[in-house]
Amino acid sequence: MRADLEDYLLVATAHSSTKKKPGFTLIELLVVIAIIGVLVGLLLPAVQQAREAGRRASCMNHLKQLALAAHNHESARGSFPFQNGGTCCWANAGLTQQTNAGRRSAFIEILPFMEEAAMYSEIEAGYPGGLPGGPHTWSWWNVWNVDFPWMRCPSDFGDWSRTNSRSHSYVVSLGDQVSALNWNTSAWFKSSGRGVFFPNYYNGTTPAGTACKIKDITDGTSKTLLFSEVLHHNRDDNGWTADGTELITQAEAKNISGLESNPSICMTVANGQYYVSGTSLKGRRGNQWRDGQAERTGFTTVLPPNSPSCEANNNTWADASTVVLPPSSGHQGGVVVAYADGSTAFINESIDCGDTSAAGPNRLSTSGSPYGVWGAMGSKNGGD
Repeated sequence: MRADLEDYLLVATAHSSTKKKPGFTLIELLVVIAIIGVLVGLLLPAVQQAREAGRRASCMNHLKQLALAAHNHESARGSFPFQNGGTCCWANAGLTQQTNAGRRSAFIEILPFMEEAAMYSEIEAGYPGGLPGGPHTWSWWNVWNVDFPWMRCPSDFGDWSRTNSRSHSYVVSLGDQVSALNWNTSAWFKSSGRGVFFPNYYNGTTPAGTACKIKDITDGTSKTLLFSEVLHHNRDDNGWTADGTELITQAEAKNISGLESNPSICMTVANGQYYVSGTSLKGRRGNQWRDGQAERTGFTTVLPPNSPSCEANNNTWADASTVVLPPSSGHQGGVVVAYADGSTAFINESIDCGDTSAAGPNRLSTSGSPYGVWGAMGSKNGGD
């Protein structure tokens, strides 16, 4: 009996030792990995969309704050800010930074209403040895050599490391004009413009213009734009030649003749998302927030959002006055805007732009825009 029991235990032990240990086969492991991969592939776009929704919401909030600041400026000072203004005119001797050269941007004027009253007071005190109001606006000056979080859209994918340019993501509406978009002594004899923002003008060196008031927006504040976005250019550069890899939202085409009579000519320098190889480019958009020149801090409602930008004056700097400057953004399919009533919205880049081959309206005109719904949103008193 004892021998039989021992034999049974030996057989049972041997049998148990030959059993397979629990675990995954190679095929099962590959199937699990494939399932995880599919789930990640399904979830990643949703995560990215959620992140972009958050970035867009942040951008909308910044634009709303800017719109409210512009409204507070209008309430406190009787008008919206000028596109560019300040002290005038050019000074180029001794302390060469003595005036604003008539180019102080709207963003400087709303600083007190963006909780930046201390900086505004320093600017108003002026450059040491110079006049009150600060130096030339393109000058390197520690007082305004500052970046603001509220001037950056999280979806703006440009290079933010270039501290000499003080880049920004937001621009003011210049309306549906194509020409006379910067002040100059020969052409700007009266303060007016198609958009809410336009240059001051000067009687000698004395500011003599009247900026836009709420009552001047006869098309309705809920239909007229104040601000939008711009993808700041990575190269605050005098110029280079396109090699076919430059995004149309990351540079500006130079010396494109005929823009005033036919703005759609600007589209001929684009090849999909890129500038046509050989196109002369420069990079002034979205750089130097304190400078009110159109190319730096303005946008026009002529070509649809995220279209190429062009200037007709073959200007090396940011002083071109015949320009097409669509807003641009890192959001898929359009841009965020702020209206003159303080509301914000997302505008699709397929918005109706009417006849973009039509000549640009005169800055003093009060007629309807030739550029469809988009043009009408830029003009403040066109009756459309």
